[in-house]
Amino acid sequence: RDLIKMPGVSADFSQWWPESLPNTSMIGSFTGHTAPTWSYDATSANVGSANGAPSIFCSDVVAPGNHMEGKMMIQPASADDDYFGFVLGYSPGDFTNPGGDYYVLDWKSKGQSLGSNYNPCGGTSLVVPKGLAASKVSGAVVESELWAHADYTCAASTGGVEELARGSTLADIGWVENMEYDFCLEVTETSIKLTIDEVKEIEIAVPVDSSTPFCFYTFSQDYTKWYDVTIAPLSDHGCDGDPHFKTWTNEHFEYHGQCDLVLAKDPDFADGLGMDVHIRTKVVRYWSYIKSAAIRIGNDILEIEGSATEFDSETHYWFNFDYQGELTEFAGFPVKIFAQQGTRVHKNRIEIDLSSKYPGQKIVLSTFKEFVKVQFENSSAEAYGNTVGMLGDYKTGKTLARDGVTGLHDFTDYGHEWQVLPSDGMLFREVSHPQFPEPCIDPEDPRGQRQRRLDESTVSIEDAEAACASLKDELDRKDCVYDIIATQDMDMAGAY
Repeated sequence: RDLIKMPGVSADFSQWWPESLPNTSMIGSFTGHTAPTWSYDATSANVGSANGAPSIFCSDVVAPGNHMEGKMMIQPASADDDYFGFVLGYSPGDFTNPGGDYYVLDWKSKGQSLGSNYNPCGGTSLVVPKGLAASKVSGAVVESELWAHADYTCAASTGGVEELARGSTLADIGWVENMEYDFCLEVTETSIKLTIDEVKEIEIAVPVDSSTPFCFYTFSQDYTKWYDVTIAPLSDHGCDGDPHFKTWTNEHFEYHGQCDLVLAKDPDFADGLGMDVHIRTKVVRYWSYIKSAAIRIGNDILEIEGSATEFDSETHYWFNFDYQGELTEFAGFPVKIFAQQGTRVHKNRIEIDLSSKYPGQKIVLSTFKEFVKVQFENSSAEAYGNTVGMLGDYKTGKTLARDGVTGLHDFTDYGHEWQVLPSDGMLFREVSHPQFPEPCIDPEDPRGQRQRRLDESTVSIEDAEAACASLKDELDRKDCVYDIIATQDMDMAGAY
């Protein structure tokens, strides 16, 4: 199959293709399984009532170099508790290819034990736990190997399954029926990363064939559903909680001062509604972080702030200055709020869906502990081509002064240049020191005296580098290490 290299925005399920493990690979009591029927409409792909064989539904778009995000769930009609998830690195026919290699990311609702009649190859019962896992499949395997993530020896199998990793928080937690889960799957030729509900669950360093697609996966599970799915190139634009900025062209820089800053501004955004995005930074000795962010589109203003309190699952926001005011729409655009429940370290976010005007694009305001992040997902020149501010020029990525001509390469000067002025308006509900004409407060020596700080550190740079090693982008790794050393908090790796 010839796959598209550069995707569109929304997944076109009419171009996807199904494939299932054949009957010859189903032995023992698994022989009752048949291939499930995949169905789709404009926004979703589904498997209905069939409690069937391992089966995939694969995209017309290559996975490496792209990310796929959307929602998934087991619909309430289900009466089962088995596997669903994703497959990467799969080429057509790999279910029966002795030389095939691919990866299965599967999630089981409940632990289960099946008798040895399901496992004539291994001759033992199959005991599997609930939870999320990532496994490598090598060769043509039988159903019991996919079920148990195991390698059994018999004539029907020319390969095996090796479990590589389990979810960071979902290792032993199963999916819940009728619960909506947000997923993001990022794939390169050397790695796979799966995020569920804003938590990085799986990240493995593995080779992925550059010509292979994204695939949904189901095994012995009925009423699976994936929906609101988009596929786009791997890219991020915005600023992270500890103010590492990424320009529109993905160049990294830092500004560690304290003041209100213009992140992005365009008075003509969305046919004249206008947009302003401001961030408020706070200095802690030699570094700073984004304490809060505020966005205005049209006549609506939304502010978000993090929380350092453990197990605080609240999303702290103000809609038109009203704390946790009813927020389903912002300037005419749909809004969704996501709050991580029951975890010591929480990640929450608010998504503003711009699809009605700019298909597939979102503005995402998120928090990790007390740190705030702003991202412009799937950004385009149509939406942001005329913005000015800390993110620079959209087309060139140049960090320009307010005159739109002068390039500024000293990022302390650049931060001072984009301090919020009275003419930019006040978006935050409270005034915070400093405000223009008082200048931004610069930290004490943000990059110097490195050795003194390391000598004072209770976290070694080796530990920080190990915590950040899974990040594929070299500059992200550098930012991550800096954040851990600066905050003395190993949890900061979870912000990336």
